[in-house]
Order: sequence, then C-alpha cells, then structure tokens
Amino acid sequence: MGKNQAYKAMQRSRLGSSSGAPGAADAPEDGMGPSQTDGSFHSPEWHAARLASLNKTHTVTWEEFKKKQKEDELKRGELEADKDKMMREYRAQLDAERAQKLAHGRNHSKSDSKSFSSKKGKWATCQMMFPAVLCTRL
Repeated sequence: MGKNQAYKAMQRSRLGSSSGAPGAADAPEDGMGPSQTDGSFHSPEWHAARLASLNKTHTVTWEEFKKKQKEDELKRGELEADKDKMMREYRAQLDAERAQKLAHGRNHSKSDSKSFSSKKGKWATCQMMFPAVLCTRL
C-alpha cells in the first residue's frame, strides 16, 4: 500500500465511513464518481470523432514516398549545378581581376602621380645633410 492509501485507510478506520453503503470503505475516495471510474474524461461523441479522425490516414504509400524522394533528389541536383555554375563564374571573374593586376608589373603602386626628384634636388639634400663634407655631383 502506498503512503496516501495507508493514510486514507487509517482515517476511515478512525472516523468510520461517511456513507452507510456496504463496501463503501473499500472504494477509493478520490472524488471520482461511478461514471468516471473507467478513466475516460471525454464524452462518447468526442471518442467517436477521434476514432473517425484516426481512420483517415495521413501516411503515404511506398510508391508516393519514393516518387517524392526522386523529386527532392532532382531539385538538389539542380541546386548543386547552379552552385557549381555560379562558383565557376565567380572564379573566372577573380582570375580576370588577378590577370589585370599582374599585367601592370611589379613596381607599380596605386598612385602613379609620384613625382621624381631631379638631380638638383638630390644635390641640395646632400649639402643639407653633410655641410662640412664636400658632396660630389650625382
């Protein structure tokens, strides 16, 4: 016997059964009437509707399943083909950009407006840095 059942049995024996019917002490006092002792809390109409809905099958047959699998496989194949095509186009674009950048050569920077100093400018720089030393003409 569980704790709750033992406690209820102790209360019944101490206080006595509240109803005078024979066998009432043996019946569980859990608040359920005789109409709900079968464990069903739904009406018969609900049960009929439930059984009717269970009879309608939502499962697919093996042929339908295989057909759907083939369709999904074709869609995946098309997506993969599209991805491959896009990747090839992107790769071709990157290769073209790389070839264009390499065509300039190695010694080119982004700004071509670099001014080159003249020999006169180099001579002046040498004299400023080394005033005591005689700088030879470059």
